Amino acid sequence: MQKQSIITPKRLFDLRVTWADFRPDEFQYIPCLLCGTFDYVVLTSIVINWAEFYIVQCPHCRVIWRNPIPDSSFLNNLYSEHYYNVKEHSPDLIYQVGIADSHGADQDMRRRKSREEVQRWVQRGIAPTDGNETMRLLEIGGGRGYLQQAAAKEGWNTTGIEISPHGIKEAISKGLIVLPIPLEELAEKYVPYNRYFDLAVFFDFLEHVSDPARVLRMIRHLLKEEGVIILRTPVTEQCPTLHLIDHIWHFSESTLQILLEREGFNIFEKHESGIFRSPDGNFINNLTVYARKT
Repeated sequence: MQKQSIITPKRLFDLRVTWADFRPDEFQYIPCLLCGTFDYVVLTSIVINWAEFYIVQCPHCRVIWRNPIPDSSFLNNLYSEHYYNVKEHSPDLIYQVGIADSHGADQDMRRRKSREEVQRWVQRGIAPTDGNETMRLLEIGGGRGYLQQAAAKEGWNTTGIEISPHGIKEAISKGLIVLPIPLEELAEKYVPYNRYFDLAVFFDFLEHVSDPARVLRMIRHLLKEEGVIILRTPVTEQCPTLHLIDHIWHFSESTLQILLEREGFNIFEKHESGIFRSPDGNFINNLTVYARKT
């Protein structure tokens, strides 16, 4: 199939990621996640390592995404140690890729917010035990394991999966069980984990993957009947301006709900969960969603 040919609006930025590069011959143009059309509208463009990418929107479903997507080696290298200390390594990138997680103050903040998040689960009736049995929790893409550690301390039987070697090392140093495999291996090759977990948690993850629908199908396969997912992702109705290097998909509340329902999840609660703001006034509005397997 051919990509849509449309005059591109003003380019948003031209940035260099020094610790990861890609092979343009492996770039892949992808259609709308919800309706499968290549009939997209170009909202803006960005340049990463001298290659131009487009931020596009489906005129029918209103989903926003980046086209093309780079090869898997770029994504694997992207989430290295530099991703966690981008503020020191590449300060010009801090609002487009990576997280600030190298200082003690940053880490203390993440530990505190993780404890508060797990307490919110309990307040909503998502408890680590049903009175007789300890509930099994899977955290996907947990990085250094802050949230998994908070859940384990609360009493959950936790397992994490992560592909970043740096994140895995840090999480294991906390005494956590973290499998260094991608989600598809857990869903397709590790039979004991089929319909095994009571809860799957993935924060700041769904927007990073090339095929969110397939990810949700695999997660559903790993959950027990009426298992629950808790996810956090940015939501927007407008052309996004931040984290355009590491975020592939940009959902609105309505497109996220359509996707979840189509893949067999029923939302039973959601709430805004923080704003990430840049000095020029641009911001990311995060949404946390609770949904049950149907």
